[in-house]
Amino acid sequence: MIRSMTGFGRGHAKLQNGKITAEIKTVNHKFFDLSLKIPESLNIFEDRIKEILQKRLKRGKVNLNLSYDMALAKGETVKINKALAKNYYTEMSQLSKHLGMAENISMKDIITLPGVVNYNIDEKVFAKLWPKTKEAIDNAVDKLIAEREKEGKSIFIDLKSRAAKIDKMVSVIKKRANLTIEEYRKKFSDKIKDLANGRQIDLGRLEMEVAIYAKNSDVSEEITRLKNHLSNFRGTISGHDEVGKKLDFIAQELHREINTVGSKASDFKISKNVIEVKSEVEKIREQVKNLE
Repeated sequence: MIRSMTGFGRGHAKLQNGKITAEIKTVNHKFFDLSLKIPESLNIFEDRIKEILQKRLKRGKVNLNLSYDMALAKGETVKINKALAKNYYTEMSQLSKHLGMAENISMKDIITLPGVVNYNIDEKVFAKLWPKTKEAIDNAVDKLIAEREKEGKSIFIDLKSRAAKIDKMVSVIKKRANLTIEEYRKKFSDKIKDLANGRQIDLGRLEMEVAIYAKNSDVSEEITRLKNHLSNFRGTISGHDEVGKKLDFIAQELHREINTVGSKASDFKISKNVIEVKSEVEKIREQVKNLE
């Protein structure tokens, strides 16, 4: 099932002395763009975390917030960078004065800033910490993907409906294109008869004019390509892989072919259907921007 690029997931992993919480939020983006917010004590896991997310999330702007909430265990110590904390406070105080704001800086504001509180954890503790960190992240990603698939299902229904509308309108264009040649033949024949005023009609000239019209207005190749693109489109939205970029390409091809049909059309009914097809294609192009 196709997936949306937007979603949210939260996962937890219990530890003997606390828990690890992972929160992941994703929004639309042309590529995979990852932003991590993790405690300094867990920075050692950064590359492993990136690897997990890149394998399971192919596209979108991904924001991961990892929190480490626990009492200190054996092998763990906390160190406060007092000089850095003081520097933060000084700068924040000066900013308050500069902006003419009341100075409401609390201890909580300071200790949550990067580098102020540092956890020192020995290697044995780290060895136990990674499986739990991975568990929290995997749980969050599972929930995120479930949400993205739920929204993807809604988009799938919408895209399938629009593809069916386009297919129906292309069939009308095809049928109408064949009729217009015969209508042109009759109109041109009637015009020649009026101009001939009872004299013999030059049938060779009539057929030549009809042949020129038929050649200039022939959209059979474009119709065939449109049908093929629609078939490819339906197959793609029913797949399970990363489809956003491919669907965007197919939508561009649909737009190009229907534009060509419109440039060749000299019939009001065909032109009307061309406009409606272009409208549906534009809506499809907007929707596929939301897909992974």
